[in-house]
Amino acid sequence: MKLPSYLSILIALTLSSVAGADSSLRTWTNSEGKTITAELVELNDGVATLRMDNGRRYQVPLETLSEADNEFAAEWTAAKEAEGRAGEMGVTLGSIGDMIVETAFDEETPAIRKGDVLGWRAGIGEWRVEDGMLIGDEVPEDNHASSLTYRFEASHLIIQAQVQLGTSEQIAFACRDTVAPGLHLGRLYVTPEKLWIQHMTGISKTTTAERLVTVDVDLDPDDWYDVTIEIVGDTFRATVGEEELKASYPRFADPKGILALTNRGKGARFRNVSIWHAEPKS
Repeated sequence: MKLPSYLSILIALTLSSVAGADSSLRTWTNSEGKTITAELVELNDGVATLRMDNGRRYQVPLETLSEADNEFAAEWTAAKEAEGRAGEMGVTLGSIGDMIVETAFDEETPAIRKGDVLGWRAGIGEWRVEDGMLIGDEVPEDNHASSLTYRFEASHLIIQAQVQLGTSEQIAFACRDTVAPGLHLGRLYVTPEKLWIQHMTGISKTTTAERLVTVDVDLDPDDWYDVTIEIVGDTFRATVGEEELKASYPRFADPKGILALTNRGKGARFRNVSIWHAEPKS
């Protein structure tokens, strides 16, 4: 990084006074050991734009900066990308962290009763992938809604998917905790006429549940709807198409260990299902 000769004077004047004045300012070091205290404001094609406290800007190739500076730039870029994704997804409760899983469900599979479906686990009902979508069918002898699960460990979650009700009665995104075998925690239910969030506890016949919020809707079973779910702290927020609903309950803050896609009836369709870690917004 070739700095103008007068820049060293500016650094000497500002370094001690501004280093702690703005958390966005940091000390950057080039391969020759020269430093500048500035804020990273832009990064394009490996060139960082650094802005000093006095407003002056300098464009510096990352390859001329220290390893620590390059690591900071990579983290800064990842944070900006996550912020952009959050804006596109309409996320409000938390910031998007590391990806847990992203499944497009675009690789065809046979019908599976119990077993692996592109990294997810078919446990109840029958599941298959065809024509670029996951299809779940309830099986009468199960006497239970079909269920496809994915296991992980997370404190806060952001979930996104696209759904089509088709001929199914209802679909749900069911979150379970980390207490073996995975106790019910909360669900978003989607039907043509209603959406609701409920908190839950227990497992199997011991399950108890309470609806916390219900929204009347008019969903076309043949249309695809974008679904975004945030479970951050004790709050569960969901959007289905243009509809939004939100509820709080202490149990939602418990550690999460399983996400289940469930279907009552036949013909529920899912695609582009993604799960991220999240961090509460400060």
